[in-house]
Amino acid sequence: MTPSTRSAVARRMALVAGLAFGAFAGVGAHAQAQAQAWPTKTIKMIAPSTPGGPPDVYARALADLMSRDLGQPIVVENSPAVGGMVAAQQMLRAPADGYTLMVSTAGMLTITPNANPKAKYTPADFTPICQGVDAGLVLASHPSLGPRDFKGLQQWLKAEKTPPTYSSYSPGSPAHFLGFQLSEALNVPMTHVPYRSSPQQITDMVGGIAPLGFVQIATATPQIKAGKLLAFATTAPTRAPELPDVPTVRELGLPQLETTVWFGLNGPPGLPAPIVKRLTDAHRKVLASPEFRSRMALSGLAPSPDICGDAFLKKMNDESARWARIVKATGFVAD
Repeated sequence: MTPSTRSAVARRMALVAGLAFGAFAGVGAHAQAQAQAWPTKTIKMIAPSTPGGPPDVYARALADLMSRDLGQPIVVENSPAVGGMVAAQQMLRAPADGYTLMVSTAGMLTITPNANPKAKYTPADFTPICQGVDAGLVLASHPSLGPRDFKGLQQWLKAEKTPPTYSSYSPGSPAHFLGFQLSEALNVPMTHVPYRSSPQQITDMVGGIAPLGFVQIATATPQIKAGKLLAFATTAPTRAPELPDVPTVRELGLPQLETTVWFGLNGPPGLPAPIVKRLTDAHRKVLASPEFRSRMALSGLAPSPDICGDAFLKKMNDESARWARIVKATGFVAD
């Protein structure tokens, strides 16, 4: 090949490379422009609960207030099946365009993947936006059980000749595994009685059918204040504002039971950074608004600290590791 031929070939290769780079850059610029223009149409928000459930309450308040900031409607779609696993799988299949979002729960992203072999996902498979609200659980009983405080409950549990039962609002839920941890901590065998929802659990607890259990604070507080249930301990790091006289599990010497049930916002895999930023900014504005706080307070929920992006993902990964150990110890496998 002569010098002139080599020069011509080099020029053609440079031209082809330049055209390819230009096309790649054009695609990137187009995607960036689309992300910056977002949103231009209605956004769907998947909620892993039935209408009126705590995740749904959070989702509807979030959708209402975020839509005002983003300038487009946000509609909530309920998908409660299989402990949120169906909602998570929907999100994995959603396009990364910001028009499908998911309200996440501690259970569906940190427990279900460890307890259900069909849940082929981890927290890292989703784009983390922010944690939104959280609340502890409360260990409560029907008054007919007898004990009036945690010390009395501990004595009663140890005196029973047959393993006492405790209830939870769902198999594979934090309430389920907290009962297992309580049984271990007190060295008292206990039998788990799972329900399919908080209302079902509360109905039987108030009726004395399932006299002891870990219950969502929002669901139990009215019954506790009415004297229909007694509260022994709450599981959040600090005392619940609704139940200021009830000690925390940490105060009672059981820090390993410290747990909050939280709800957050996640996107599909690969959500573009500009859209993530818009969502994060809008979510933070909502959490800071008095209207959101008052709406959450009606359901016994409180806005979370500012936990977004990588910090939110780290929290989910840490909790997943904790629940993995507990799930393995119980031998529980979701069906």
